[in-house]
Amino acid sequence: MDNFDNLMDTNNNNHFDYKKLKEEKEATISMLQEKIKIEEKIKAGAELMLQVSETSQGDSIERSKVEQRIEESNNKIRELMKKIEFFKNLPDNKEEKQPKKPRRINHKEIQAHVEECLTNLENELLEPYQQLDTLNQLIGVCRLVGDIRIFVHIKVLLDSLRHTVVSTAKEVRANTFRLLRYLVYDKNIIMTMLAFNYDMYINRSLIRDHKFEIERTQALKLVRKFIDTPKGVKLIPQSIVYVLISIIEQVDDKLRPLCMETLNELAIRNVKLVASCGGIKIIFSAMVEGPLYLTEMNILTVIYLLDTEKTRNYIKPEVDLEILISAFIDVYSKANYSEEQLQSCSKAILSLFKSWTGMTYLCFQNKRAVKIIVETLRISRSEARKTLLQLIFDLFQIKVPKWFNELLKSKKKTIDINTLITKKKKESINEEKKLCFIDHYHSILLLVFKESGLFEALLEVSKDEQQAVSYKALILIDELLMLCNKLLPSRYILQVCSLQTLFKDATDFSDEVSRHTATNTLSYFNNIKTNKAKSITAQQMDEIEKKDKIILYKINENKERSQRQIENAKIIMGYNIDDIQFKNLINDTQVLIDKDFTKWNWNIIQDLIKGPLMNHKRLEETLKTTKFVNCILSFYRPLSHQFSDILKKKNVKNYVEIGCELITNLVAINEGVRFLSENKFLQQISDCLLQLDPFSGITDQNQQIFSKERMEMTLTSEYFTFIGILSKTIDGIKLLEKFKIFHALYCITELRNGREDLIRTIVTSLDYNINSHSRIILSKIMTSTYKHTRLFATDYLQYLFRSGVNDFWDWGIRYLSIQLYDPAIEVSKKAVLILDEACNNPKNLESLVKLRPNLEHLGENANILLFRFLSSTLGFQYLSDFDFVEREMDDWFEIKNENYVMKIELILERAFSTFTSKNRAPDVNDVMEEESLSSEILPHFYGELTKTPQGCSLLERKGHFKYFVDYIKTYNNKTIISINKILKLKAVLWAVGHIGSTKNGISFLIEDDIINTIVKLAENSTILSIKGTCFFVLGLIAKTSKGCLILKDYGWETPFLPYNKVVNYCVPYDTTKFLKIPRWEFFGSIINNEFLYDINIQKKLYDDTEIKILNNIGNLSNHILSNGSSKVLSKIRMEKPEYFSSVRLLVGVYIITSTYHFRITARRFIYDLFEGVNFSRGTILEIEELLKNSLNLSSSKSNNNDTQMSQSSYDLDLTKMKNDDRNNKTASLISTYSTNNSNVEKQVLKPQHVQIGFNV
Repeated sequence: MDNFDNLMDTNNNNHFDYKKLKEEKEATISMLQEKIKIEEKIKAGAELMLQVSETSQGDSIERSKVEQRIEESNNKIRELMKKIEFFKNLPDNKEEKQPKKPRRINHKEIQAHVEECLTNLENELLEPYQQLDTLNQLIGVCRLVGDIRIFVHIKVLLDSLRHTVVSTAKEVRANTFRLLRYLVYDKNIIMTMLAFNYDMYINRSLIRDHKFEIERTQALKLVRKFIDTPKGVKLIPQSIVYVLISIIEQVDDKLRPLCMETLNELAIRNVKLVASCGGIKIIFSAMVEGPLYLTEMNILTVIYLLDTEKTRNYIKPEVDLEILISAFIDVYSKANYSEEQLQSCSKAILSLFKSWTGMTYLCFQNKRAVKIIVETLRISRSEARKTLLQLIFDLFQIKVPKWFNELLKSKKKTIDINTLITKKKKESINEEKKLCFIDHYHSILLLVFKESGLFEALLEVSKDEQQAVSYKALILIDELLMLCNKLLPSRYILQVCSLQTLFKDATDFSDEVSRHTATNTLSYFNNIKTNKAKSITAQQMDEIEKKDKIILYKINENKERSQRQIENAKIIMGYNIDDIQFKNLINDTQVLIDKDFTKWNWNIIQDLIKGPLMNHKRLEETLKTTKFVNCILSFYRPLSHQFSDILKKKNVKNYVEIGCELITNLVAINEGVRFLSENKFLQQISDCLLQLDPFSGITDQNQQIFSKERMEMTLTSEYFTFIGILSKTIDGIKLLEKFKIFHALYCITELRNGREDLIRTIVTSLDYNINSHSRIILSKIMTSTYKHTRLFATDYLQYLFRSGVNDFWDWGIRYLSIQLYDPAIEVSKKAVLILDEACNNPKNLESLVKLRPNLEHLGENANILLFRFLSSTLGFQYLSDFDFVEREMDDWFEIKNENYVMKIELILERAFSTFTSKNRAPDVNDVMEEESLSSEILPHFYGELTKTPQGCSLLERKGHFKYFVDYIKTYNNKTIISINKILKLKAVLWAVGHIGSTKNGISFLIEDDIINTIVKLAENSTILSIKGTCFFVLGLIAKTSKGCLILKDYGWETPFLPYNKVVNYCVPYDTTKFLKIPRWEFFGSIINNEFLYDINIQKKLYDDTEIKILNNIGNLSNHILSNGSSKVLSKIRMEKPEYFSSVRLLVGVYIITSTYHFRITARRFIYDLFEGVNFSRGTILEIEELLKNSLNLSSSKSNNNDTQMSQSSYDLDLTKMKNDDRNNKTASLISTYSTNNSNVEKQVLKPQHVQIGFNV
């Protein structure tokens, strides 16, 4: 309930915070007693003044004022005493803990109370505060009993409320709308309200200014209640829609967002009504004007309307949606343009491209809209170019490189291609594992843009004078070329990569500047392709390190080829170095000469360790004959406070790399292992780790080497990296065992002082390829008492799996199966996701099935793993033992197929989401949905079932596939209108697609020849979302080699990949044939002129002055004539004010404003003119009678509906109730109109009722 509702419920709100009152009671009583003492002192002083005045002979005082002050003090003291008594009598904690007894409903008392309230409402002399109190009491009854029709006839109550809805007090009017909202039980109540002309009063309140915000809000809530009522949206009158549109057009109106949301809901539920009022055009205009949060709402409505032919007819082809594109064209023609509008239109166009419905519409008429967008890039205006380039970056989910801004800061005036190449080399590629459906969708987008001339336009943009634009164009061409190589068939790749325009410029010797620019650009593309480095594992580690804020300098094992060649050459040279050169190099390091490590030559030390000392004989000889290695290792000892005290900076990376290389070389030979076992290096690390033990006796954290501060600020954390190096070999593990370092790590995992930084460092540093203490430590951390620690360790296990750790099928799967029983739902769900990914490997799946985990406690989240079990023979047998397969198969056949459609469409929507909500709190279910984006395909029951021969036999025996095929063929050539049928067809298509994605299941599709049917449905369906579903389903069928061959025969081809590898996406040979939309008939803003309010018909009701007023009122809807008409109306009001008190004229004006569009300022001006009308009981009845007569006169033009109109008018004449009915307030359970009264319902929905507020 909103704040206004809380304000109105003060009489009914008996919920006291007794506990808080109990705590503050003594302080409050003390404060009141202090106030009493002050008043007593004032009273004593006043009495003393009276006594002095009687005995003193000085100046006299006014006794009356003093006596009056004494009386005021006495009154205040009495009031304060009452308050003290009130607080003393408040219930204590014992009373508070007593359960509150449910209130019994006394029907007789409520009946009498309601009758009393109705009597009060009919009293015209009632004060506003009394009316407000009466309305609150009726609201309390509604909330108590639920349905007030038990105690009063609804017509009687609504008739009484018509006098409060026109009250002079805005609070009374607002509370009346609130009560009306409680009275809306069904559509019949709405019909009765509209028959009582409540739509007139709603409009009257909505058009008021910001001073009446409470009243306007309650009126709008009542309208929204009409919409939420079943079948109530069909009864919304045009007059209300016109007012909503007027408010939306006022940009600074506070109710604009709410009205925009209401109009969007109406457009989805009753598009004909909104279109008849011109609301569709308002939705498109609001997308251009912004702000962004309204654009998001509007674009979703437009996408919904574009989907089916039934709603698409209300959007004008090649006109309405092109309003968005026109914003970019206007930049070139207008001097003043709005960047906010450009961004808003860009977001809207991006949302259209990211939805299948929107993208298909933009390809309407041979990709007309897409070609306009592409051609707009060719026109030189950097602001629009920047926005459009960013649109394409976002559309293909390409991130602008991090070095881009640094490149722009350079002062160079020309494009330096070599600089681009250098920057690109340093950047590691973000090879995110995306949902395969995203790649599939990108493939058709690439074809659309390729055929629209995007690459030629981008080459033109690359010549822009502004570096920000030209650089972005080059980067975009490069990224799009990579996508083409990955996603498109070979014949398209040849066309795209040829870059004919660029080669033509490069060979044109007549223009040297253009030729050199083109040559440099070609060089850039060639070098990027050659020098691109892919290091997924290193990047994943970097992400983990960045997340944990731990600097771990790893050795990049996937270096560029040229750098590796240089290092290999150095190693060979180091092997071939002679003894004299080697001794000279050792002397040059200054290690044996000076103990100050800052004076050592670390570059030579690094060359020695990575070169000559990699030779085992050379290293063994060095250990025996010199103290070179001993001196370096002394530098790394923790207690020497040299390496351990170095602050983490950019230039300290060499220290870590040299230490790692040195330890690696030492562990590789027996002499090195012996040397480490005798050196104090490992012993000191062990002692420092044991300092963390609370029983070690060291309480001062500053004395601890591994304190939290030192771990964050210094290179102390790198000792765990050295431990990780040792854990990679058997000899290193023996050294760690000898010096009890593993024991120290065990102790750290049991700490209760919150050292999560140490735990995370240990997890990420140890090596798990050898079955040793490292795996035991990891398992212990995975069962820690801290949830975040368990979650991190489980997450790291996913990294270990992706990096290819040894024997993961044995120990890794076992550890993850234990996490399935974790009490924290986040940990168990994470384990499910990792196991789902790991089970792509059959060996891992077999290992998990052998463990036979119990997954019942996971509920629906366990289905992912259970479906994986279905894909193996052993798992199928395991699930069949407890009757899971057939039971789940029946559930999917009945309902879960439809649920899968909603879930996969939600995932795709979030994957392509253009607008992000920053205020939405993260949900646990969101984690599952976001993680599913990184999986290849969301698992489907039928797809997993057909991976085994047993599953195929069960599918054939059940007959589900035969039903799916018949359903698709039955609805292939029919127009599907029902939303449920659309959902059912999508569900069947997804099921067939997943069956055809397996080697066993494709034979089902071939046998029934269903692939051809799906292709025809994809090309000929008028429902765009079904066309998109077929597109993704065909991609699933392309997962098998047989499916690819069949699709090729039907005009669909898959990308060329080496080694006969197939992918799960395909594209059509002819995109025009696939993306075609039949041209539709535009219904537009149609208003049946046969039933319009015609002043000529009504001339006998009005005199010449009234006709003049009505004509000028009508002219206010024309922005050209409105200024002159407003002056004429103001002049008439000054000369003849009595006309603007006429109820008959007010009704005529209301009918005009309900039939045509007026701006909010014009509507306010009109209602201000008639502010002198007194809305008494007689006035309300007169308005109703005049509206009825106007209806009969206007509809007399119709020759075929005279009899129906007279009957309709008779049925709607609710004001002529008998006095007995008006006075009868007995209980009635029957609403005004029975749902079986089809005659009344039919008449109410007829078009001729538009002018009194009913829907066409």
